[in-house]
Amino acid sequence: MLKIVALWLMSLVVVAVVASGLAFAQARQAEPRILSGSEFGFRLDGIGHDGQPMGTIMVRVAGKWVEAGYSTSFRRVN
Repeated sequence: MLKIVALWLMSLVVVAVVASGLAFAQARQAEPRILSGSEFGFRLDGIGHDGQPMGTIMVRVAGKWVEAGYSTSFRRVN
């Protein structure tokens, strides 16, 4: 009986250690991968279903990468 209880406790410890390692790996945030020149870049967020890269246009401001904003304007066509 004592061997069964010891084996059961050991299995609980093993499961807890494995679950803790998996939770830590998922919670860790990776540094975003930016394909860039000196001041302008593209943050690669993933690959789409069709194999095309998906991401965000980034701009370096004061040494930090920030997401670029977009503005729209209308122009008269001549």
